Amino acid sequence: MKTKIVAVLVLAAIGVGAIYVSLGGFQAQAASATEYLTAAATTGDVTDDVAATGTIEAAERYGLVFGADPYLVTDSSSAPQVTATYPVTKVDVKVGDTVKKGQVLATAGTGDLEKQLTTARNTLASARVSLNAANATRSDADDSGNTDRIRQAKIGQLNARNQLADAQQQVVDLQRQIAHATLRSPIDGLVTEVDAKAGFDAPAGNAIIVDAAAFQITTDVVESDLGDLAVGQPAAVTISAISAKVTGKVSAISPVAASSSSGSGSVVSYPVTVTLDSVPAKARSGMTADVTITIASATNVLTVPAAALRGSEGDYRVLTLDASGQPVSTAVSVGLITSTTAEIKEGITEGTAVVTGTAASRTGTTGTNGGFGGFGASGGGPVFQRGGNGGGNFKP
Repeated sequence: MKTKIVAVLVLAAIGVGAIYVSLGGFQAQAASATEYLTAAATTGDVTDDVAATGTIEAAERYGLVFGADPYLVTDSSSAPQVTATYPVTKVDVKVGDTVKKGQVLATAGTGDLEKQLTTARNTLASARVSLNAANATRSDADDSGNTDRIRQAKIGQLNARNQLADAQQQVVDLQRQIAHATLRSPIDGLVTEVDAKAGFDAPAGNAIIVDAAAFQITTDVVESDLGDLAVGQPAAVTISAISAKVTGKVSAISPVAASSSSGSGSVVSYPVTVTLDSVPAKARSGMTADVTITIASATNVLTVPAAALRGSEGDYRVLTLDASGQPVSTAVSVGLITSTTAEIKEGITEGTAVVTGTAASRTGTTGTNGGFGGFGASGGGPVFQRGGNGGGNFKP
């Protein structure tokens, strides 16, 4: 009997306790307070960049051909065609040599050309005599008044003039060919190809190629970034192969797009040229370079992490903590905003701690350093909604 009474009393006590807890008599588990992550507003620089990868190449490349003027080598150009034969007598440079503008690089014999020039000069002298005779014949025909004689005299005079012009051009061409038997560098630069050898006839195409001392980088920029680029913008260049960092400027932006596949889609990009301000001694054409082009910057300004911004253009805010540790909404005026940093013009001062996220939710569950779910303005709904784990809704 006593055992039954004790059991009844125990069950009654458990029931009363459950009712008490349900009415708030006990805390089943104390909720942990939210821990806010903050960062101080500091004075610094805000820079917005476009990053790309490109290939180093000479700003200019010249091909030297025996018998022709130096020409600019491009993807669409071809070496001049020369009919004369040039026996190479001397080559003064090798690949890798640094040369100066006007420096003699190679020479070829001109004996055969000199003989042709002598013949051409004799032909020119004969053409002058023929023209003088044709002019005299024309004068006599005009004086006779005979129409047939005049017509024949005109034909002879015109033929003599054409022969003289041809003979003059032949002399000029041979003089130029003789002058081009000596190859001189058209620029200060670096010899990158030598295809001529003393004792052999010169090649039909390039005998020597000289790259300019100035280098540039051609890279492709995606269409979404193209609108922010402009000629003259500064660029930072890293050449990993030789552990070099140099500066440069955007010198050209192609108006013609170049498309490249990316996965299942297609990315439209545009070639952009960056000219280097200085060239490392070990830099060579073909090396890969990482390019960072500065499209906007603000120096020595008040900055906060971009994660601290809430709102939208014209109505940006940040959260600061009051004396009790609760978030308070503060309106700010902003300038340049990047993916990591924002320029603050008005609203807070240097050293002000701004909230960038939370480390724990109000239920005590550890968060993932996420942003706030949103916060409401006084008398209104949410001003800004930023996704993130571990955040709640606040109404400062």
